[in-house]
This record gives sequence, C-alpha cells and structure tokens, in this order.
Amino acid sequence: MPMLFTAVGQQHLEFIPISQITESMNKGGQPVRLGEMLSALGDSTQAINKLQEENARLRAENDKLWKVAMNGAPKPQPPPNVVVQQTAPPEPSPLERYMLLRSLWAPTQPYQLPMPVNPNASRIQTNCTTSAIGNTTYTNCN
Repeated sequence: MPMLFTAVGQQHLEFIPISQITESMNKGGQPVRLGEMLSALGDSTQAINKLQEENARLRAENDKLWKVAMNGAPKPQPPPNVVVQQTAPPEPSPLERYMLLRSLWAPTQPYQLPMPVNPNASRIQTNCTTSAIGNTTYTNCN
C-alpha cells in the first residue's frame, strides 16, 4: 500500500506491505487514498493532453513556416553532366600472355597403338601423345 511519510520537512512516498500498515501509521505514515491517487492521475492526464495539443499546434505552425520559406527559395539547379573517361586496361604480364596462348592450344591426348592382328605376337606396348600447333601435328611415342 502506498504511504506518505514526512521527514525533515520533505514528503516521500513508500510502498508498504499490508502486514506492516499499522507499524507504519504509528511511525507517522499517512495512507494514500484512492481519491488522492485519482486526483493526481487526473492532473497529470490533463497536463499530458495540454502538451499534446501544444505540440500539434507547433507542428502545424512549423509546417506553415516551411511552406512560406520554400516558396521564396530558389529552385535547385540540376547537377552538371559529368563524363567519366574509361582508362585503358593494363597490359597483361608475360605470364598472363603465356597462359592465354597456352589455353588456345589443343590439349594433348594419350593413346595406344592398335593391337597387332596376330595376338600371339609379342610386341612392346607403346604410349603416344599428340599435340597440334597451327596446322602441324606432333606425335611423341614412348
């Protein structure tokens, strides 16, 4: 329960458990009644309503002043046209050039020579790779 205490000429509000109300009244505490609470809340509600009305009036006045100020203001100029010139891409490094040319070459494909017609012939297996450069084809067999 809220109770009002006076100490050194100052009033302060304390919330006291119901079981300690009689002790607090003996120490000089006065219970705060419902009517007093409603009166205090009513006063604060009226003050809040007045502040909201004043705020709305000031906003309307501010909007009106902005409209007057903007009517006399010069029109904003469009931004000037800016032409951005592209720079040339940097020259590729020698390694980049090599990798580019290497990627254009056909990859080498390993292949085996066909088996002889006579399967009993003991012939050594040969692995060959072929690469083409331009119109020339190179074959390397091991």
